[in-house]
Amino acid sequence: MTKPLFLLASTVLLANCSQQTASNPSISIDHLADLSGGKPVVAKEYRLRVVIEEKGKIVNESTLAARPGKEAKFSMTREFVYPSAYQLAAVSTLKVPASTSPRPYPVTPSTPKEFVTRDLGYTGSLTVKPEGGFLVIKGMLANESFIGFSRAPGEAISPIKDAKTRVTLTENRVDLPNFVRSETPVFIAGLPGVPHKIELPGVKGSVTITAEPVP
Repeated sequence: MTKPLFLLASTVLLANCSQQTASNPSISIDHLADLSGGKPVVAKEYRLRVVIEEKGKIVNESTLAARPGKEAKFSMTREFVYPSAYQLAAVSTLKVPASTSPRPYPVTPSTPKEFVTRDLGYTGSLTVKPEGGFLVIKGMLANESFIGFSRAPGEAISPIKDAKTRVTLTENRVDLPNFVRSETPVFIAGLPGVPHKIELPGVKGSVTITAEPVP
């Protein structure tokens, strides 16, 4: 049985002494000590730039204003409309030539009668505050995506055939959308003005966050 909801979680740290990667370069212990005990990057407001990439292409970007320790939210979504209820197939009875009795024909397939909307894309909430010479960014990123349709089950919404000829009169389809949601906790402890990238395996992409004090 397939679950409609997948939760993916990852956290990001700036300093990683045991491994060096493109997004987590090593830092000397002396430099770390200087920054940790240095003058805090204090400001009344910080600028957060959020850039989201999928398959190497920028798909969304946003700039947020955040006060120290206060939550800043962003939404990069589009509206997805889909049917939520259907009028079931209707059959008319009429006299067919060379027939001794009326036959159920023609047939109108199941048709949508109610619609709902759903916001798809990226949402997030972030906070930033200084710790020594570093800025610490915490929060949550979420993505909700449409991944395709699947056919709804049931005899009343199955293909309809002529009883004698076995010819399919209508597919009588009711297709339901499938959505996947992924969530990624955020923890970044880095230098102001330096972009920090977080991989988003749920969408095969990444988000890059840059924080800097507003003069």
